Amino acid sequence: MPIKIAICDDTVEDIELLSSALYTYDPSFEIITYTNGETLIDEFRDSSLFADILFLDIYMPGINGVKTAQRLRVERKDLKIIFISSSKEHYPQAYEVFAFNYLLKPFDRERLYRVLDRAIDEICRERSHKIRFSYKSTVYSVDCRDILYIESRDKLILFHLADGSTLQCYGKLDGIAKELPEQSFIRCHQSFIVNTFYVTELGENHFRVGQVVIGISKKHLKHAKDQYYASLFSHMGRGQWG
Repeated sequence: MPIKIAICDDTVEDIELLSSALYTYDPSFEIITYTNGETLIDEFRDSSLFADILFLDIYMPGINGVKTAQRLRVERKDLKIIFISSSKEHYPQAYEVFAFNYLLKPFDRERLYRVLDRAIDEICRERSHKIRFSYKSTVYSVDCRDILYIESRDKLILFHLADGSTLQCYGKLDGIAKELPEQSFIRCHQSFIVNTFYVTELGENHFRVGQVVIGISKKHLKHAKDQYYASLFSHMGRGQWG
């Protein structure tokens, strides 16, 4: 599956330069471009846009890049946001929205390609992680990125998926937990494991995943919160800024 890249920059010349550099790196890239944050946000919300990596200009008329990223983070926790800017002054805000990296204009191709190497390596690892289980003679292979949360109910394990469906199997949550990517999934309760990519709110003693509120038990409270924040910051750490 080719890597899909979105570029949002109000300067057409900069879009053309970046697109050219990206196609030189890999001609199979699927690239879509935008000149303002409003259109980008609208298409994300309409689910008509999917991207693995977003190159996002900070200085744009209307809603700027930082505010655009804040809005997008509500929809996509796993999106690799790489800011492009003529100034370093927005580094702190970039950290707040868990950007993958930050490139200065005019960008250096060698540095751009190093950042792409790391981003694509992470994307490929995420894509390759599947969990397999069987139920009533049917074997399922599910991409872990599609799992919202996992619930243990009686003797059944329920996999609640991003498309609204639910799959199930017999088993114990302890066993399932060992098969999941540790940095992305958090055991927050005896009966629940949540995918950090889909957590839209961390409360005093709960996670919210879309419209579902999942309690965090006292036993798991400190570890769940620590793991949640560590997971968010790890995406930036692998970007190796500087």
